[in-house]
Amino acid sequence: MTRKNGKTFVALGLSVALATVLGLFAYRSSAANAGALMYVQGPTTTTCQQTSITMPAGYQGSNFGLELQQFWPNEPVSISFTFPDGRVLSPVVTSINDLNSLQNLVTTFSFNGVPIPINGLDGVIDMPANFPWISFTDAGGDYYFPFTVTNKWPYGCYTFTALGLQSNRQVAASFAVIPQVGQAPNPGQAILTIEDNTTGDPSSQQGALVNIFGRGFVAQELISIWITAPDGVVFSFPYQPTTSDIGSFSVPFEFNANHPTGFYAFTALGNTSGYQVISRFNLTSRASPLSGWAQLRVAYPASRNGAQGTTFFEVQGKRFNPYERIDIWMTLPDNAVRGLPSQYADANGEFFADLHLDERLPTGEYDFTAKGADSGFLTISTLSLSSGGPNVPIPGPGETVNTIPAPQVTESNSSLYTGSNQTLGAPTELIPIFDSPSDPIF
Repeated sequence: MTRKNGKTFVALGLSVALATVLGLFAYRSSAANAGALMYVQGPTTTTCQQTSITMPAGYQGSNFGLELQQFWPNEPVSISFTFPDGRVLSPVVTSINDLNSLQNLVTTFSFNGVPIPINGLDGVIDMPANFPWISFTDAGGDYYFPFTVTNKWPYGCYTFTALGLQSNRQVAASFAVIPQVGQAPNPGQAILTIEDNTTGDPSSQQGALVNIFGRGFVAQELISIWITAPDGVVFSFPYQPTTSDIGSFSVPFEFNANHPTGFYAFTALGNTSGYQVISRFNLTSRASPLSGWAQLRVAYPASRNGAQGTTFFEVQGKRFNPYERIDIWMTLPDNAVRGLPSQYADANGEFFADLHLDERLPTGEYDFTAKGADSGFLTISTLSLSSGGPNVPIPGPGETVNTIPAPQVTESNSSLYTGSNQTLGAPTELIPIFDSPSDPIF
């Protein structure tokens, strides 16, 4: 971890891209422990813009083959996928096609005797319990499996990593997900309008309520709606509206703070008519102007860090009002926002919160914002997360998979009063300010 230009740089369990050696539809990269080989087969090829390297590629909804060679015989091998934004995720969760706009229970998996829900990527939250994918090689030290690219995989360049848990051989290869260019859909007579509920504009800020208006469809037909995010990820509308007797429909949709900023494509498909029409909407972020003289900084306790795939640090604030509630939120590199449990300042207007991040978060710059509920003071500190290990952490004996989405508050000064890091109300043990005759008079 380094600090540069007032920004804190922390290494997470996030991957480092490795050089790739090309072959005919089978590509492999240099291995950390020389000798192991990885080949990736895809339906097509492309050139990665970031590296200018030609690599196998696939489309959302297609399969790719992953082949390993020259590991130990019958060896357990862990496979991890590094997404274009730096998240390191397991095939256990990336291959589940979650059709819901928010994560719902898909199934359960028992890890070290503990049943844990498995959720697929949903395109918005994307912080599922990260189960390690462990498979065994055959007697020749080889392994092959066809994986699925769902529509929750963003467009871009990926790194696949395999680690032999006995030989310690590690190898990686590259793969890309690209848009599939096909025939333009038939809109028929249908039109689709997406507008902000207040202004009527085809753009708005996070937290906005937008209206989806459709006309020109067949009367009394079901309409399928899906939304394509700026990175190419697709998530479904919660339900299918039915058109009126003149083929119109109207439904609302909320862009909450979890949604990244950028241009979204709304698609409406008439299930009877087959009419398919697309309309775009630009989502922007809300400004958070600094206010007051409170300060916020990120402290990185090196003695508490070092475990692969996990990072602890403190957010420390001062110069807030004594005992006031401090609301904290984190802005990700794509401008999506994650709220953290509110904390309470002590008698000196100070607070701390120990935060835990893991490899499920992307690399890049994060803004942490703290705002005093009474003072209105607002201050921001920037944290830059850089690449670390490319493997999904494997819990040890007796340990289990982390099911709590990152980031999470693990300790704080508020817990000393409330016994919990969750904001359930004002700490009952706090005493009023200046409540004795000896207190100063102003």
